[in-house]
This record gives sequence, C-alpha cells and structure tokens, in this order.
Amino acid sequence: MLRVLRSGSKRVKMLWWAIAIVTIATFIGGFIFLFGAGLNSSMRAQATGAIGTVNGLPITRSDWQSALADQREAFKRNYGNEPAERDLKMIELQTWRTLVTQRLLAEQAKNQGLSAKDEEIKIAIQTSPPQAVATLPAFQTDGKFDPNKYRAALGDPNQNWAPVEEMMREQLPIRKLQERLLSSIKLAEPELREAYRDRYEKLDATVIQLVPDMTAKVTPPNDAELKHIYDQYKGRFSAPARTQLELLIQPKKFGDEEVRVARELAVSLVARARKGEEFGVLARDYSDGPGNDKGGEIGRPLTPNDFGPELAPQVAAMQPGQISDPFQDGGRFIILKYIERLPPALGAPTGGMRIAQIVVRVRPNENSLRDQYQALQKLRNRAGSGGLGKAAAEAGLATIKTPFYDLSNMPQQLYTVPEVADWGISAKQGAVSHVFEGIDEFVVAQVAGKHAAGAPPREEIADRLRELAEMDKRVLADKPRADAIAAELAKGKSLEQAANEKGVTPIVVKGMNRATPEPRLFAVPEITGAMFAAPTGKVLGPLHGVNGWYFVRADRRIAANPAMYDSLKGTLSSEILTRRQQSFFGGYLSDLRDKAKVQDLRAGETSGN
Repeated sequence: MLRVLRSGSKRVKMLWWAIAIVTIATFIGGFIFLFGAGLNSSMRAQATGAIGTVNGLPITRSDWQSALADQREAFKRNYGNEPAERDLKMIELQTWRTLVTQRLLAEQAKNQGLSAKDEEIKIAIQTSPPQAVATLPAFQTDGKFDPNKYRAALGDPNQNWAPVEEMMREQLPIRKLQERLLSSIKLAEPELREAYRDRYEKLDATVIQLVPDMTAKVTPPNDAELKHIYDQYKGRFSAPARTQLELLIQPKKFGDEEVRVARELAVSLVARARKGEEFGVLARDYSDGPGNDKGGEIGRPLTPNDFGPELAPQVAAMQPGQISDPFQDGGRFIILKYIERLPPALGAPTGGMRIAQIVVRVRPNENSLRDQYQALQKLRNRAGSGGLGKAAAEAGLATIKTPFYDLSNMPQQLYTVPEVADWGISAKQGAVSHVFEGIDEFVVAQVAGKHAAGAPPREEIADRLRELAEMDKRVLADKPRADAIAAELAKGKSLEQAANEKGVTPIVVKGMNRATPEPRLFAVPEITGAMFAAPTGKVLGPLHGVNGWYFVRADRRIAANPAMYDSLKGTLSSEILTRRQQSFFGGYLSDLRDKAKVQDLRAGETSGN
C-alpha cells in the first residue's frame, strides 16, 4: 500500500547493506598461520577479505563497496533524493548481479585469450572513459558529460590516472568478448526485407467477431479436451527457465513498549508541526526516511492513487499545508505534509501533489529479534530433512508459494527481500535457504519447483487451460450463429448486411500492419495472418478463434514503398540487430549463471552447480 513512501518512486530499484567486519577474515587467517589447517574456497575467500566468489574468482570488499557507491550515486542523480529502504535493497541486489556478471564475463574473456594492451588502455581512456568516471561531478556540465573538462583533466600532470588504467585493464577484455559475441549475429537481406514488409505493408479490413455467451453453462472439460487445448496453444505459454519457492514469512516482532515509544514520538511531531514548527526542520532532526536532509520532501509529483486504495481517500481529502495524523506501516509511523498542488505540466494529467514525509521507525528490542532469528534458524535446520511446509506446520506456522518466476520477474511477495528471489534462481530443487532478514520480516525459502525454458507442463497452467477449454466449448456452441451469417453471405449479401441482420457491429480496421496488429485482435494472431493472406474483397469465415468466430475481409492493401527501403534499411537493421543481440546476450549470460559456482559470503551461503 505504501510502496511509494518506502521507495521514493514507483519502480523497485536497488540496495545498501552493511559489510561484514574485516576482523573475521583476520581471525580465520590466524588459524591458518598457526595450525596450517586447509580451508575450503569460501573460507579462503573470507580470509582474503572477499565477500563472494564466482567460479573461484573473488569479489573483493573494495569492489563491492565501490560498485555499491556507484549505484547509490546513480540513484541520487536519477531521482534527486537518497534511496529509501526498499530502494536500498534493490540497489544491493543490482550491485551483486552486476559484479557476478562481470566475473563470469572476465573468466570467459580470459579463457579466450583476450587481454588489454597498454596502448589499448591509453586509447580507451581518451575516447571512452568508464561510466564511473564519466559521471563524476568534475566532468559534468548541466548534468551531462563534458568532454572538454575531461580532456583538460587528462592533460593535467598532477592527476593520478592509475586507478582508471586498472579499471580499463579489467573492462577491456570484457568489452572485446562482448564485441566478439555480438559481431557473430548477422541479419540476412531476405530477413530485412521481410521485416520491412511487416512494418510498412498496411491493410484496411472489416472484421466480424461473434463473442459467445459467457453466461452459458458448459460441462467441465475432460482430460482429453484439456490435452487438446494444451497442444494447440502451449506455444503461447513459452517462458524462460523459472523457479517456484515455498516461503515462510514471519513479521518481525515489535514489543508493545517499542511501538508505544515510536507512536508517541510521531504524535508529538505532528503536534509540534501543527503548532508552527517547521516540518522540514523536524524531518531533518527526527525522520528515518529518504530525503530527510531535504526536509523529508519526496522528489517527484504524486497523486492520491500513489498511496494505495486504503490511504488514497485520506490523501485526496487533504488540503495544501495540511499535516496528516501518523499512520503505522509495519515497523514505522509515517506523517505526511501536503506542501502544494502542482499544475498538470509538472505533475499528473490532472495535477500532482508536492508531498513531504517524516518516518519514525520502531526501534525493536535486539534481544527479541535475535531470539526470533534463532528460532527460525532451528526451524530451517529441521526443514532440511522433512521440508519447510512440514517444519512450519509443526511450529504452528503457515507457508505460501510464489508463482513461477525468472530473473526478470520477481514475485511480489519478495519485493522487500529481493535477495531471496536471486537465491532461488541459483539453488537446486528442494534446497532450503538460510534465514533472510528483510525490512519488516524474516524469510526462509525452499525451492518448490524448477522448470527449464519452454512451454510449462500442463499441471502448472491447469487453471488457465481449464478457462481456455471452457471458452472453446462456448465458441463451439455458438457455431449455429456463425453458420447463419455464412448462409447470408452465400446468398450474395455483403459482410456488413449479414452482420447487421444478426445484430453484430463490424470492426473497421485502418492501416494495420503485421508488426503492430489491431489491438482488438491481439488474442487471435491467426486471424490477423488470415487477413493479410486473403485476396482483396474476398470474405473469409467462419474462422475459429480462441475467443469467438470471425469473418474477415481485406478491403485495401497498401504495399510497402520499395523506394523507401534503402533509406530506412539502416535504421531498421539496427533495431532488429539490437533486439536480437539483447536476446542472445541475455541467453548467453543465463547459461553462464546456470553453470556457475557462486558463493555469496555476505550471507554465508553457496549457490550454483
């Protein structure tokens, strides 16, 4: 409900997490020196200060801290304020994924004998500086990279460019690998001409859709009917490799006293602000939320709908200058101030709201949280043998299951603990996670299901198949109405006449092309294909679609102009190649991740093969 207040934006982004203390590595190192004990790879990595490894290649503490700082600065540049709790979680996740990807690509580059020569490094620094360097404030003018400032710095003998040279030495082999991979993707001339035709050949058409009676009762589909529907439409359900998790989510336990203290502080702040104290000063002094250094202001226009269905009516009723009562959201109390209304040009189409907030966190009892964590750790250990659901039930707790998801589609249940989703992608079937700590909850997960890329098994989409099968029964039951229109057409009547006599309004399609078909026909691509294949003026039908019977007539075909092909060829080729390269490279990285041995020593866990 309060995602906007906790993230500072509608999108879920990235995260900051405290790093483990270096003395742990020193402690382990002492044992190595004193006793000569052999260590496994994770212990050796910890002993050297690494916070993770990828196929044995370390992710050092300095790498982590530097990448995390870059991501956090990028967030501040993009959104104008400090990231909030959920943003910080996602920043950390994105940072970890980026570092893992870099190590995987560096390993592949090394295996292919790719390296960076001194002269190449020199040229690269002069012509294409790393993103981390190009975005430094010293090289910015009006928020954009200024090559003149950069060239002046390159010519300054007092500047130390050794760290940048080292950065380029690491990045150049990866750039070469990417160039080698992407240069292997080609686009043949016939493919390009077909793509040009799909985009620029247009069609005017008339369509009749007979929508079946959705209230009509149909017999439940049997297994043979479900199999038929699955075989017919399973290509539409194809998806990447995906995972399903069983989750035990336990909210952090806040004592009555801790909640009372936070509530009373929030109430007192509201009273002080309403008596005339500056809201911004109170936010700077007391708020635990983002933007407290800027008086708690949320750095973008908002509308009441941004606050969710429960809070939206209260926000909509507020007037400029008004301060809300505090309301509780998990482990925090939030106070809003409606600063002013923004005109449509600066806000939403109907005008936005400029809002500031004060966030008062509930300070939990650390001993209570530790006891809760340790109890969950014991439950997690029992789950390793009997399963998470059984262990939770024995403790009087309930688990839930996520939908199947991939790396690009995180389950909503894990928005505040996104690292659990990443763990699940790499973990094996049946694996049980350690105890993850989220913003307001502890989470234990078990891998409930794994599916390879492609069409899912029937069991996974059983509900959707049943809906399609029932719809198909309704469509088949409506066949007499389609036959009646066909009979009128056979008598020589026009498509419009036949439709009108049966009380159906024709759909008139203008300027449709294959690349962007008529939105009302998205569900039936086969009908769109039939329209483009039909001779002009000829009526086709009845055609059996997934959601009804169709009659179509191609009224006018506008051929793609051959004279424009050469002028548009370059742009079209670039767009197609970019999409193809992104798809190929995404699959390449996914394959590397699936085969990788990744050790995330921040949490003491190992994932991968």
